[in-house]
Amino acid sequence: MHLRKFSFRENAGQNIEWLIDNVSLGETNLVVGKNSSGKTRTLNALSDLVNMIRGKGTSASGPVSYELLFRNSEEILKYELAYDQETIKNERLYVGEELVLERGEGGNGKIKYESTPGSIFLEFEIPHDQLACYAKRDRLQHPFIELIYGWAISLRRFDFSGDLGKSRYALKSSFEAKEVDWTDTTSSLVPAITVAEEEYPQFQELVLKDMRQIGYDLKEFGVIHFSERFSGSSQDRYAVYTTETGLEKQVTQRDMSQGMFRAFSVLVQVNYYILSGHKGFVIIDDIGEGLDFSRAKQLVQVLISKATKAKIQLIMSTNDSFIMNAVDIENWAVIMREGHKISLFNYENSKEIFEEFKFTGLNNFDFYASEFFRSGFSDEAEEEEQGE
Repeated sequence: MHLRKFSFRENAGQNIEWLIDNVSLGETNLVVGKNSSGKTRTLNALSDLVNMIRGKGTSASGPVSYELLFRNSEEILKYELAYDQETIKNERLYVGEELVLERGEGGNGKIKYESTPGSIFLEFEIPHDQLACYAKRDRLQHPFIELIYGWAISLRRFDFSGDLGKSRYALKSSFEAKEVDWTDTTSSLVPAITVAEEEYPQFQELVLKDMRQIGYDLKEFGVIHFSERFSGSSQDRYAVYTTETGLEKQVTQRDMSQGMFRAFSVLVQVNYYILSGHKGFVIIDDIGEGLDFSRAKQLVQVLISKATKAKIQLIMSTNDSFIMNAVDIENWAVIMREGHKISLFNYENSKEIFEEFKFTGLNNFDFYASEFFRSGFSDEAEEEEQGE
């Protein structure tokens, strides 16, 4: 199930209001925009909603509302939510045109029971601070809720400018799958690697192939006992290492460059995600940060290729001109902020303008820098008319 459109409003009517207005998303999305244009804020709004659906808290400081439109095969689902200070004001879920779930401020609501003869609706009451899409999960009676919950737990969010587990170590070298929280993309890679290699014999070669494709000629990687000279800790620790082709030295995660480790961490986790059969969505903020132009470009292309083949919805953000030029503008989502309002222009909602640009002979970055995406050739026509 993929997210097609969403709107988000925080602190409506106040001086600190924030509005993300009817954003459309495709299968592959490179969100581009200037610093402070709202790229990370938009991704954070999605991540915050996902945390709530998973049963966790929210970071919102005031009244918040969402409207999301999903496509599941040929089926359309619409989900509406409003809350304030962790009290759910209203929550609605539509499958097609049918309202299958509705709850109000006190936690009272009604929900469709699909496997019960007659598909009846029954009333319920849940805590005021819990989403019905979390509290009323029932795969048999409410499969539509399981779709929303499944979408939420499928999210993998990577902040590429962050640590991504480089400073994290493990206290043992053997793990079971149930011990690994795959939704936490900043924890040690030791559990992830040990479990993935045990479950999928092809896992290591897939990661190595991807790393070679982006310019890191690795022979192997794995887990090693880790110790630091002059450290006062007597506790065993385990780290990830890589070995470069032609060299015998095992380089631990501490000594890898930040850019290399970030790419390695993402590819380790994305490959496991695909091998385990997930078809949800992956968010990568500030993709390519810390990598040189060539490797950043190749990493983006590898990720797009893998996501397309695996039918994963991929959302990446950048303000790097080199990465912009490496991605077809049909996969772009240009973000603009005017005051408190964020708007997004992409091939789905501005197809004619995107098609017009192909005839200009300019590079992709010019499409963004000249703000051609806002009105295409119409600006030039207006200027000529004014000149006459």
